[in-house]
Amino acid sequence: MWIFYICALIPVAAGAFFLWKDEEVVWWEWLIGAGAAFLLAGIMHIIAIKGMTSDTETWSGQVVKISHCPRWEERYTETHSETVDDGNGKSHTRTWTTTEYETHSEHWVAHRDFGSYTDGINIDEDDFNDIHRKFGGKIYTDGKQSSSHWDGTHSGGDNNIYSVDNVRGYIEPVTTLRSFENRIKAAPTVFSFTKVPTNINVYPWPENPDWRHSDRLLGTASILVNHYKWDCMNASLGFRKRVNVIMVGFGSEPSDYGQWQQAKWIGGKKNDLVLCFGGGGRNQVPLWSYVFGWTENELVKKNLQTILMDNIIDDNIIPLISAEVSQNYIIKDWHKFDYIAISPPTWSYWVYFISMILTQGALYYFFNVNEYGKGYGSRY
Repeated sequence: MWIFYICALIPVAAGAFFLWKDEEVVWWEWLIGAGAAFLLAGIMHIIAIKGMTSDTETWSGQVVKISHCPRWEERYTETHSETVDDGNGKSHTRTWTTTEYETHSEHWVAHRDFGSYTDGINIDEDDFNDIHRKFGGKIYTDGKQSSSHWDGTHSGGDNNIYSVDNVRGYIEPVTTLRSFENRIKAAPTVFSFTKVPTNINVYPWPENPDWRHSDRLLGTASILVNHYKWDCMNASLGFRKRVNVIMVGFGSEPSDYGQWQQAKWIGGKKNDLVLCFGGGGRNQVPLWSYVFGWTENELVKKNLQTILMDNIIDDNIIPLISAEVSQNYIIKDWHKFDYIAISPPTWSYWVYFISMILTQGALYYFFNVNEYGKGYGSRY
């Protein structure tokens, strides 16, 4: 990646030549040109890195509280000013204040806990009522809504916050996507992940677009295992172990489909633990199993493969999987992959060189036509 900064030395050296030979280029203009060259190199460096290594992982958690924020009106003071010409060539600034009003719309919020990260997400009234019914708690006053202005005061409506606690201990599992740097994605051949042939039907990675219901059961696994119970397991494990457990059932496909799925996902995301199996069905154990993912303890994958082979794939296997992951899973230290060198894509070189030529050309044209020159500060 240092190639961009090395190439930036070319316009810097060319600029030094202009500084020496051209009477219209002064030293601080050369510094501007040099700074622009290295700034462009830095921008291209970031774009190339982000474009090749930017990735997302799934975090699991649960709703801990829901809140209703009614519509209310806020009153605040706005300061205005304008410059006025008195007609005699002088001007003065006139300042005055007005009383303004801002209406805050009614909304509902779900407070989600992901262990090391918490947030509040806006929900609709139907979601609020559904979760309220499951939580079973009474609605209570939970403070005041925040003002948008430093001197804002309540002038109408209801600015209380009304919340509901989870008195029944009901688990409302949720997911969110978080970004991370994935160098393996940028250099998959380092780990021998080959391109999946077009005749091999493997699954796309589950992005879970519905934050309340995940898509982490794929293929026959989505038929054999209860989705809510699987998400509850992930809510618990995600909070404690920072893991995202996915199960894929391949039906009658051969055992190499587990490896093909691994290749498709380039080993899985940062915290994925993917359980694959083939064959089996209701009241039948699988014919094969394969588990992949990034972890500091490979034993957990071998033990999970044994659990899959020794048990019928149904809801009863969830506690066995949860216990094994709880005991032996350790999330991979992703910094161990910092050694992987990233080679910029070919297009980035072309974009960089063309941008460099255009920006440096425009700058040195301007340096030659502006009023500044050597020895006298200005040509005029």
